[in-house]
Amino acid sequence: TNIFPLYAAPLLSLFMFACVLQEAKCAFVVILMAVYWCTDCVPLAVTALLPIIFFPLMGIMKSEQVCLLYVNDASMLGLGGLVVAIAVEYWNLHKRLTLCILMLVGVRPALLMAGFMSIAAFLSMFISSIASVTMMLPIIHDVLEYCRKTEDAAKDWEQQQSAPTQENHAPLLPVELEPSPEEVFRAEQRMLRHQQNNLNLTKGMSLSMCYAASIGGTATLTGAIPNLLLKNQIDKLFPENGDVINYTSWFKFSFLNMLLMLATSYLWLHFMYWGFNVKKSFGCGTNGNSRQAAHQLMRTEYRKLGSFSFAEGCVVVLFLLLVVLWFTRDPGFMPGWAELLFNQERKSVLSLVAASHMFVLALPERPSLRAPKTLLSWGMVQKKLPWNLLLLLGGTFALARGIQTSGLSVSVVRALKPLQNIPPAALSFVLCIVVSMLTEICSNSMLSTILMPVLASMATTIGLHPLYLMVPPTICISFTFMFPVATPTNSITFTYTNLKIMDMVKPGFVLNILGILCTNLAIHTWGVAIFQLNEFPAWAKFNSSSTALPLTSVPPTVPL
Repeated sequence: TNIFPLYAAPLLSLFMFACVLQEAKCAFVVILMAVYWCTDCVPLAVTALLPIIFFPLMGIMKSEQVCLLYVNDASMLGLGGLVVAIAVEYWNLHKRLTLCILMLVGVRPALLMAGFMSIAAFLSMFISSIASVTMMLPIIHDVLEYCRKTEDAAKDWEQQQSAPTQENHAPLLPVELEPSPEEVFRAEQRMLRHQQNNLNLTKGMSLSMCYAASIGGTATLTGAIPNLLLKNQIDKLFPENGDVINYTSWFKFSFLNMLLMLATSYLWLHFMYWGFNVKKSFGCGTNGNSRQAAHQLMRTEYRKLGSFSFAEGCVVVLFLLLVVLWFTRDPGFMPGWAELLFNQERKSVLSLVAASHMFVLALPERPSLRAPKTLLSWGMVQKKLPWNLLLLLGGTFALARGIQTSGLSVSVVRALKPLQNIPPAALSFVLCIVVSMLTEICSNSMLSTILMPVLASMATTIGLHPLYLMVPPTICISFTFMFPVATPTNSITFTYTNLKIMDMVKPGFVLNILGILCTNLAIHTWGVAIFQLNEFPAWAKFNSSSTALPLTSVPPTVPL
């Protein structure tokens, strides 16, 4: 099945390769990489290396120029963040946090879903969403299983207590040994309803995990690959932007949007699987015995983690210190430490300093012979670090630079010229709809790489703030809710829970619409204040000649 796209894609688009125009040659590479990424006929990392092969052959860029794009500030930022995340996972800090919160919220369906979605979103802000979903799915399935077992045991005990016996009753009258057909039918209906309720509970809880992980990744600059790609594109296309996208500014905008999206998705999933039965949802649908047993299970799992160790404390301190330094580097409302001390050093320095300390801090005592002498060992990082992700990041950066250098972005902007007549608010909404549909079948990084230079060119051409057209689609690219193939977290949940395609399509379609609405509400309210979107920035006008069509009449301010 993989052979057909492997050879059909280059053969069908071969005429572009033979074309004299640089735009057509770059379009050949774009189509080839898009087909390979979508069909997964070769590994994603191998597809990401294609620009190194084709761009020098086509004369679009020199080989050394392409290769340098595979190691840059954004990729080093991701590398440092991944190493810190590996330390968090290795010392089970994520599991300790999860069990602590679950012991607080209990196992009532409404509160349990809220607790798990909050944990998944929070973890995905800083570590891999795949890791957070993989870690929490077995935990929540164990909790639900214990709820069912203890609830069934409690019902059996109640029936035994209420059943009449020979000792405390008068001689029993003759009774029917076999139940009537009506009683059998009612019993079967109760059993079917009970099974359906359990199935809905499992579906709702499982899907809420992968959805919350995707939503949580949008809150921080390092939480999702499209966020990093946007940052890289802004810095490459507009070098004089004054660091308009930094960790603090992105968090101030996206965190509120993440909370809004998380709340709306929680309400929709709650309504879809349990309706508005407040008593049943917040009263658990399980009795006190099952809640007590599930709570005991979580306490037992927490005890297995042991006491808080020295290594865990070191990882927590480094992790919190890294987050605090990220936020205070350039907070926006006051001069940051980077401006005062180091003349705006890149954030990759922070992540790499924190990551390097994981290999320096020695442990006073090793928990086992297999445990490393320091917080992390290089062998451990080699096994757990997703190296293909770094190549994927580099490939997207190289493809984006090729689109810009060859002039393909300008050609696409010319083709999209009719969209310039659409009002800005409607244009943002249309772009979000298109992106949210494409991201269900295309690689998030590939889609972001291709669209960001085009959207930047379109914005500068029509006189809009570039972030006005670039930020909403970047967030919507992460809203992959409908299909299992859209993102690895969906695939893991789909396989682990034995879902059907429609089990994910029905809630996912509505969540895509809610995500588009929330994102556009955010960009037109607090997004305008944070990024000053009602003015066309001087840095965009100054650099527009290299990223878009010539600007003939750009108004000083563009009302949104």
